[in-house]
Amino acid sequence: MKTVLSLLAAASLGGLSMTAASLAGEKGKGAETDGPDYRIGEKVNRICFQRGINGWKTVKGVDNAVLLERGVNNWYYVELLGACRENTFRSALAIGIDSRPGGGCVTRGDTIIVEDGPGFNRRCSITGIYEWNEDAVAEEAEDDEETEREGD
Repeated sequence: MKTVLSLLAAASLGGLSMTAASLAGEKGKGAETDGPDYRIGEKVNRICFQRGINGWKTVKGVDNAVLLERGVNNWYYVELLGACRENTFRSALAIGIDSRPGGGCVTRGDTIIVEDGPGFNRRCSITGIYEWNEDAVAEEAEDDEETEREGD
């Protein structure tokens, strides 16, 4: 009996460490490239909403992350732990935040609830929040081209 429990505990810990390793690998990785994703900006402690989330969208090719909009065109990259895959958010009917009492701000440790069908809700914990700049990839490519020209 003790052996079975030990094996179960070891399997659980192995799964958790593999999940953590995969999350660490996703952060900063571009969906189509092997290099860093320059669209992910500075880490922030919280996102505060006036009434609720203004919008959300996925990052193509990235699971366990979602972009949340605060205000007009003010996006944040939110890393998640749980079963919140890219296709889950694309087919979501609604999303909400299960946060601590005291306001409309979300922080690390809060939970995003994704309704992807009548009566089907998924819960994912927030593990990191970053500023998002959709145009950063183009800006970085321009900077690289200028550096190459200067070297010639």
